[in-house]
Amino acid sequence: MRPLLALALLPFATACHSSWGDNKGTKIEASGTGTSRSFAATGFTGVALKSSDDVDVRTGAAFSVTAEGDPAVLDQLDIRLDDKTLNVGRKTKAGMFWDKSGGAKIHVVLPRLTDATVAGSGTMLVDRAEGAFDGVVAGSGDLRLVSVAAQSASLSIAGSGNITLAGRADKMDVSVAGSGDLQGQQFTAGSADISIAGSGSVRANVPGHASVSILGSGDVELRGGAKCEVSKMGSGNVKCS
Repeated sequence: MRPLLALALLPFATACHSSWGDNKGTKIEASGTGTSRSFAATGFTGVALKSSDDVDVRTGAAFSVTAEGDPAVLDQLDIRLDDKTLNVGRKTKAGMFWDKSGGAKIHVVLPRLTDATVAGSGTMLVDRAEGAFDGVVAGSGDLRLVSVAAQSASLSIAGSGNITLAGRADKMDVSVAGSGDLQGQQFTAGSADISIAGSGSVRANVPGHASVSILGSGDVELRGGAKCEVSKMGSGNVKCS
């Protein structure tokens, strides 16, 4: 376990807003009028939310991307495909996000999700995550994973946003930089590698080995019989039971 690895994420929390604000990838034009839009995007395995909107991600046989909300807000959506990632953001004007008041609700269906990123203040709800899954929150937004059944789950938080998840994984890697929390009271990982730099917290169930590193005032609470190896600098607490 390397505590400085999590500390290194602190500048990343700021830098990501600049890099993710760029309009990378191929723009997917909207079809439809009024309070709904659709976008003909296919072939992606990851979803990245870069705005204050809310995204609902579900697994299904066919790709589908639709949005609903105020027409003026929908007109400012910027949906792009960057390699295997669907980017959900807003149009920019003079280098700044054009973010009218109010938010849109974007519905995404895809056969398999491998990674989810929330950069900004929006919320992403994911119904299912399987295999090897990566989840990232950068900023004040939230990522909610309803059902995880993964071999490995790599989860990172940079900022004040939260990750909430339920289900199981054979192995979990967690990095928290800032005040965000990983709320996994309904989640069980066979083993865990956890690193916190700041005041964020991690709660989960781990019946096996857990390597825990804290630099700051963050807290870790692991239930389920966790066998913890702890490295700690600061006022943070580690509870393993």
